[in-house]
Amino acid sequence: MDQIDLICRELKRLLDDYSQCENHEIKEQISIDINLLSTALFLSEQPDE
Repeated sequence: MDQIDLICRELKRLLDDYSQCENHEIKEQISIDINLLSTALFLSEQPDE
């Protein structure tokens, strides 16, 4: 399994957690993690310089 697959799996898990979470503070932390992984996914798709 490559890096992109791992990031996508984790993003899916976090999105599921976010949609089911009722605690505002935990939901905020999950949102931060989603944003960080989204950035990682975007950067991993950039061509090497």
